[in-house]
Formats: sequence, structure tokens, C-alpha cells
Amino acid sequence: MMLKANKTFPLLLGTAIALVIIGLTMVFSASSIQAIQTSGSFYTIFLRQFIFLIIGVSAALIAFKIPTSHLRKLSLPILLTACLFNLLTFSPLGYSVNGNTNWIKVGPITLQPSEFSKVALIIWIADKLSRNQLSTIEKIRTVVYGALPILGFIILGRDLGTAIIVLAIVLGMLFVGGINGKFLTISTFFVGIGASLLILTQSHRLKRFSALFDPFSQANYHGAGWQPAHGIMALATGGIFGVGLGGSRQKWGNLGPEAHTDFIFAVIGEELGLLGTTLVVVLFLIFLWKGFSVAIKTRDGLSRLIVSGVTIWIAVQAMVNMGSAIGVFPVVGVPLPLVSYGGSSLISTLVAVALMLRVVDKSSR
Repeated sequence: MMLKANKTFPLLLGTAIALVIIGLTMVFSASSIQAIQTSGSFYTIFLRQFIFLIIGVSAALIAFKIPTSHLRKLSLPILLTACLFNLLTFSPLGYSVNGNTNWIKVGPITLQPSEFSKVALIIWIADKLSRNQLSTIEKIRTVVYGALPILGFIILGRDLGTAIIVLAIVLGMLFVGGINGKFLTISTFFVGIGASLLILTQSHRLKRFSALFDPFSQANYHGAGWQPAHGIMALATGGIFGVGLGGSRQKWGNLGPEAHTDFIFAVIGEELGLLGTTLVVVLFLIFLWKGFSVAIKTRDGLSRLIVSGVTIWIAVQAMVNMGSAIGVFPVVGVPLPLVSYGGSSLISTLVAVALMLRVVDKSSR
């Protein structure tokens, strides 16, 4: 079935552009206090994000030019490169942020390999699951061979949030790829056990999980519940119309240094109100709807799985981020796709969106 480029392509592209514009605006607003305190200028963090955007758009244009069929040949080199960069996080180049050792720092440049690993893993899984000559067991085996090293590096780096997103991508793509539901049910069960063990064996994770139930309690408020509590306060203060762009009070240290990253949704709610947060949610829902719509209508297995993987990634990560801001999920430190500050996240997500748009463009011809 052919996709109508005059509807699907501009809608997906427009949704991504709208989220990026909202992101740039809110990064400037949410980061201004920290920027003036650390650098003496309101614009420092915003300008970095703008540079990241230029790099991301350039990388996305290159990705858009690559024929989807060529990604088969590139799947192994891309995955091996991702593994190598993840391995470097445990070398002298490794850099820790908030206790997570999942960064590389070379001079002034910092890079989070786990973000780019999502793209690499999606291409790898799509390639293997779309090979009709492989049996179901062989498909599962090759997917696991690719996913385990990436997941291992991420978990060793103590980044539970990214591990959750990667697991969602893997299980979601296995489901779309037609893998037996019984296998997926068993896999999900063991994933749940593994996640529980990771929470129970790390005191800071256990405190964050406990704070989820009552961040305002005396035991939690001045500890793990501080950010979730002030995120809820920000959203409550904003009401329907918000306090106005730049008027957030919670970004003055109450949300910590994550006001423009993990808790940017809370700042949107405080400054732009329910109307602002609803707009963001609607944009992600449009992306989810059109993403799966494209996947359903695309006959080519590789293309369908790539689109599904990217859609699952962005939808699940957005849900986890926004859920953390409103107190539904524990804080696990994942950015809001295309909106939060962060070069690795923005660049990798723009490349992933470009791969989707390539499929739409190809299918409409």
C-alpha cells in the first residue's frame, strides 16, 4: 500500500520540528538560572543546544540520503562501533554524571554512547528479524547477540533509565517482528525480575522508588522525593495557562541541575500551564499514531521494523520522562525526546526520525 507523502511526510516532519522548537524555547527558559550561575551568561546552555541542533540536522540529512536497503550492510559495522564507544566509557575517557558511568569526555566534548546505541540496535534488530531465510530461533539468537553487549555496558554503567528504554525497544520490535507471544511473556517476566533486583540492590534506586508513593513525606521530601515533589508543585502552580514563559520558580534550584533535562516537562507545565503540557502530549501522540500507521502500511520488512523501533523508542521514553515529572514513575534520568537539553540525545533522535522519514518518502513513490 502506498503512503500519501502530502499527508504523512509533512505531518511527521512538522511534529518533530514543533517538538524541537518547543525544546529550544524551554531549554533557554529552564537553563537560564544555571547558565548565569555557572558561566555568567543566560545564553550558554541554550547556545550549546543550538549547536547540537545544527549538528543533529546535518547528521539527519545524511541519514535521510542513505537508502533503507543499504542499512543491512551497515548493521554490523554500526553495532560494533556502538559497542566500542560504550566500552570506552570504562576507559580513562569514561566520565560519570550523577553516578552513571555512561559518558565519554575528550576535552570540552562529552558524548553519551548509549544514546547512539539505540539507533544501532534498531538497525541491527530490524535487519535480523526481516530476514525470511532465518528461523524464529535464529532470529531471536542474533537479536540477543546484538542486544546483550549494549545492555551489559549500560547496566554496568548503572544507567537504569536507558536500560529500560533499550529493553522496551528490543521487546517491542520482537513483537512487531512476529516472535511468539509466549516467548515475549516469559522474557518480560524475567526483565521485571532483573529490574527489581537492580532497584533492590542499589540504595539510591530503592529510595527513588519509595519516594514515588509519597514524595512529600518527611522521610522523602528532603531526599529522593525532593525533585518529584517540586515537579508536582511546578505543574500545580502552572494551572491552565501557566505563569508565563520565563516565570518558573521551581527552576531556581528546586529541580536541581535537571530543570532543562529530566524535568523540562515540569517547567513547561509551570510556565505554559496545562495548555502547554497538553500540546506536548498531543504532539507525541501524533508521532506515535503516524509512526505505527506507517509501519502497518509498509510492506518491506526492514523498513517496517525500523519505523516501529524508532516509534517505540520515542513513545516509551517520552512516557517515562513525563511520568517521572508528574510522579507516576520513579525518576530514572531519561530526557524528553527532541525537547530536553542534551547533544547525544538530540542528535541520535534526529537521525532516527530521518530514518523514519526516509521510509515514508520511499513508500510514497
